[in-house]
Amino acid sequence: MTRPVLSPRTVRTVKSTAPILRECGLEITRRMYEILFQDEDIKRLFNQAHHGMSGSQPRSLAGAVHAFADNIDRFDECAPMIERISQKHVGLNIRPEHYPYVRRALIGALTDVLGQAASEEVIAAWEEAYDFLAYTLMSREREIYDAHARAPGGWEGWREFTVDRIVAESEVIKSFYLRPSDAGPVMAFRPGQYLTVRLEIPGQDHVVRNYSVSCAPGRDYYRISVKREDPPEQLPYAPSGVASSFLHEEVSPGHVLELSPPAGDFYLDGHPEEGSRRPLVLLSGGVGLTPTVSMLEYLVDRGRLPETWYVHAALSGRQHAMKQHICDLAAMNPAIRPVVFYEKPAPEDVPGRDYDQPGRVTIEWLKAAVPVADADFYFCGPRGFMRMLAIGLRALDVPDERIHFEFFGPAEALYA
Repeated sequence: MTRPVLSPRTVRTVKSTAPILRECGLEITRRMYEILFQDEDIKRLFNQAHHGMSGSQPRSLAGAVHAFADNIDRFDECAPMIERISQKHVGLNIRPEHYPYVRRALIGALTDVLGQAASEEVIAAWEEAYDFLAYTLMSREREIYDAHARAPGGWEGWREFTVDRIVAESEVIKSFYLRPSDAGPVMAFRPGQYLTVRLEIPGQDHVVRNYSVSCAPGRDYYRISVKREDPPEQLPYAPSGVASSFLHEEVSPGHVLELSPPAGDFYLDGHPEEGSRRPLVLLSGGVGLTPTVSMLEYLVDRGRLPETWYVHAALSGRQHAMKQHICDLAAMNPAIRPVVFYEKPAPEDVPGRDYDQPGRVTIEWLKAAVPVADADFYFCGPRGFMRMLAIGLRALDVPDERIHFEFFGPAEALYA
C-alpha cells in the first residue's frame, strides 16, 4: 500500500472539525462502535468490559479522534498516541484486514451524528485522513509484529501457555504462573508491559483481557496477578469481572490459556547502569502493584539500584498482595525504601509491622517524604489515585518526561 499524502485542503477541513469533535466526540465514538459491533467477528476482537454507555473505550477514542483532528497539521505531536494505540492493537491481534470495518463505522458515525455539518467536503477529508492514520498505525504495528516474531522465544498471534501454579496473594488477588505449552523459551519484555490473555468462557465465546506481567523479565515463565471483580449481572456481553471471576474460580494448574506477546508503552525507562541514576519512586494502589513489582524485581536482578521508594496503598492487610515478597526484597537491598498505606486498617493490622501510614497517599506526603524535584515517578492504580498523582506532580513542577503512568484499560485524560 502506498503511503497516503494529506492534501492541504484535507488538513484544513479536518482541523476545522476539531471544535465540534470536542463537543460531540463521545456520541460519535459510541455510534461508531454500535456500527462496528454489528459484525460479531469484529466484536469478539475487543474487550467488551470497556464498552457500553458507561464504558471507557468510547471516551478514550473520542479524546484520540479529537487530538488527531486538532494536531493534524503537526502530526508529530500524535506520536505517543500512535504508539499507545499500536501497542494495544498488537495485543488484540488487530490486522490490516480489520481497518476497512473501522473506516466504514467511523465515517458512518460522523455522517449520523454531524447531520448537515457532515458535508461532502468534510466526509471526503475524513476519509483521506483516516487512510493516512490507518497507514501510520498499520506500519507501526507491522514493525512490532515483526520484532515479536524475530525475538528469542517470540511469536506472532496467539500462543498457548499452561498454568503451572497459582498463588493466593491476598483475599482478592491471585498470581498465575504461566509456562509455554510447547516447552519453548519465553520472550523477554520490558518491566511494566502487559500480556493480552484470550479466554474461552462458557456463554461468552472468546474474552480478551490485558494483565500486566508481575515478575521481572528473564524468568522461564510469565506471572500475572489478577484481582477478582464480581461481574454485575445486568451488563451484557463480557462485562467487567467475567474474566477475573473465571480465572479465580475455574482455572487450576494444567489449564491452558492463549496469550499474545508482551506489549505496552508503559515500562521502566533505561537500565540502571546505562540510564538515569536519579531517585526512583514507584507508586501503586491495589492491584496496580503488578507493573511496579515487575520493575522492582528487574532492578534487583540488575544489581545496581538507584535510591528507590516503593510506595503501595491498600485498603487493609486483607487486600495487601505480595507484602512479604516486597519486605524480603527490601531487606536484601538497602536502596529500597518501602512505604505502605492502609486506607482502612483492620483490627489485626499493626502499625509499624503491617503498614507505615494510615489513610491515603497524598501529594503533601510525597512532597515531604521523597525527593520530588529530582525523582522519576512511575505509578499505576485506580483512576482517582492516578489522577491525584498526575495533577499533583505536575503542580509541583515535575516535568512530564519524569511522570509515567499506566491504566488497566484504555488511557484516559488524567489531567482533565
